[in-house]
Amino acid sequence: MVGRGTVQLLFLCLTPALLEAVRISAKGQQVLYLAQGDSVRLGCPYILEPEDNGPTNLDIIWTMVNPDQRLPFLTYQDQRIRYGSAPGLQQRVSFVAQDPSLYDASIHLANLQVSDSATYECRVKKATVDTHLITITVLEKPPAPRCWMDGEPVRGGNLMLRCCSDGGSLPLSYQWSKMGGDYAMGWLPPRTIQGQGSGDLMIQSLSQEHSGTYCCRVTNRVGYSQCMVQVSVPRTSYTGSRNVGLIVGSVLGAVFLLILGLSILWALLCYCRRRQCQPVVPIEIRDSASAGPCRSGHLHPYHGSAQHVSYTPCQK
Repeated sequence: MVGRGTVQLLFLCLTPALLEAVRISAKGQQVLYLAQGDSVRLGCPYILEPEDNGPTNLDIIWTMVNPDQRLPFLTYQDQRIRYGSAPGLQQRVSFVAQDPSLYDASIHLANLQVSDSATYECRVKKATVDTHLITITVLEKPPAPRCWMDGEPVRGGNLMLRCCSDGGSLPLSYQWSKMGGDYAMGWLPPRTIQGQGSGDLMIQSLSQEHSGTYCCRVTNRVGYSQCMVQVSVPRTSYTGSRNVGLIVGSVLGAVFLLILGLSILWALLCYCRRRQCQPVVPIEIRDSASAGPCRSGHLHPYHGSAQHVSYTPCQK
């Protein structure tokens, strides 16, 4: 019994020495999706046991962990801050606290790039060691999309609105909405159909309720951008009016040409009839130079139209 109690007493005396001297407050691995060009604070606060207080023998190491390598890029050792060999990070990374030994090993990473996507390890070492992992995925925000109408709005017809963003990290989602009033984002009037996974919006049977400003929002994990297009539905169908005008004009033109042709034909018939009905008048021809009386020549009708003139010589 004495030996057994001695072992238990010895275990209780050694228990404080077995406790962790360093404990990082942020537990568990974090996963962050961030936009290119943004800045981020990677937290790594820690706690020291009373017997480990003080900056001596404190090591803080930040490492970029990739599948094929580990790159220490920022350290605090021997009360000095040193930068590692990670390319492109030296000018954009720093400790948040001026003195990292004051229980805060958090860092600030500015102007994020897609190449910064990696797992970052914060390692704090004193008498013991504790680590904290943060996984960062840097994505590109969708650039401003283009919105346009495919066709012209005609009352009673269909109209396609299109939206396209040339860039941004996938996946991209498109959402159309009609602006104005108290409508929330995403509201659309009746008879509108949005394409699945695309920026197309079909508006069927256009009417006045479809007139207005439409907004297309393109979104991914880290941000969104949008564009707008104005739709004006005419109160009457201009295309129908133009077609009716063309038909009426064509009919009136044909009627005018028909009347003109009939008038010309009637005039020609009247002229020919007048020529046929004109009487034949005999013509008397005298020779004024003859000295004596002469018989006059007579014009005889011949076969209705030809004329024959006979002359009698004058007697001397």
